[in-house]
Amino acid sequence: MWLFDKYVQWRTNSRIHKLEQSLVIKPTPQLYLQLADAHIDVGNQTKSAQVLKLGAARYPNAPEIVRRQGEAEKYEREMEKKRLVERIQTHPNPILYARLAELYKADDELSRTIDTCQRGIKAFPKYGGTYLVLGQIYVEKKQWNEAVQQLEKSVALDKYNYLALKLLASVYMHLDRPVDALQKLDDILYFAPGDETILELSKKARETIGEQQPKSSATLPKSNSSQRPPKSASVKNPVTPPVSTRPYGLIAKPTSRDQQFAKGLAELRTVGGVNGAILVDQYGLIIAADLDPSLDESLAGALITNVYRTASNNSVKLGVGQFEEGVIEGEDGNIHIVQFDDMILTIFANVDAKLGLLEKSIRGFAETALHK
Repeated sequence: MWLFDKYVQWRTNSRIHKLEQSLVIKPTPQLYLQLADAHIDVGNQTKSAQVLKLGAARYPNAPEIVRRQGEAEKYEREMEKKRLVERIQTHPNPILYARLAELYKADDELSRTIDTCQRGIKAFPKYGGTYLVLGQIYVEKKQWNEAVQQLEKSVALDKYNYLALKLLASVYMHLDRPVDALQKLDDILYFAPGDETILELSKKARETIGEQQPKSSATLPKSNSSQRPPKSASVKNPVTPPVSTRPYGLIAKPTSRDQQFAKGLAELRTVGGVNGAILVDQYGLIIAADLDPSLDESLAGALITNVYRTASNNSVKLGVGQFEEGVIEGEDGNIHIVQFDDMILTIFANVDAKLGLLEKSIRGFAETALHK
């Protein structure tokens, strides 16, 4: 029986390999469906879902792929919900509450979404991500005043939160407050200059302001860039500060998980050529960091999240699959971005850093700090 099982597995793996080769040569919707089924046959639901997502991105008008992809995503969400509920019961943290609320929201379970947000806010009132999810719910309900309350709290706790700032600007426009909207859009352009969507929204806000004022005295508000925090001056021979962790809400001291993050980042800094490391959540809020004191941690978190969001949103459309990691290369160094669970790990390294040792250290960080 054992030999028969091994034979079946070998045949299925061989079939998967042939299907993958066929997709490279001449992709069709049917090949994507067959490959997805083959992965299911070997018990790999996650890989099947990834294949269906790629197929749906390439053939958005193929009804069977779209249907199957929707079913696969729902299955993945249900499995993740169960995992998150278990983790909240044993090792609660604000990111878990926000992620669980997002999953309930994706399945239109609004009462559960609101309940999860409220429980998360009660336990961790200083985490902006949960206020953002709750604000999104009120926006969908067109309850603008309630949405403003939640989104303003989110922005107050995380001034570089792209999603919260953009959504708050949109709500301000619905409330006929274009001046406030423009200010939030300018805040985004500070750390995401050239963002075409934000530039277009900013243009509309300015036009609305001009229409509301008499032509003879119409003046548009000046950009508040002069009020931005000044860039830190370069520091020669800087002293490396202790690793920072951010306990949230009612936590008075770092939890064991925070300590794991701190230890993991400290170990990454010992790799030759590594200048800094930062761990952020999907909203750009810093979980832990070990950076040069000349760097603005919050700004670094926002910039990294913006890069990750752009890469993640477009990698599937380009047919390369889900974004998992990438490297930004520059004259003076490289930035390594790796996704783990609902977090983004970023390493700042010199160009001469040993990539093999760095990759090994990153994997070690994932095993010890993230999955304990």
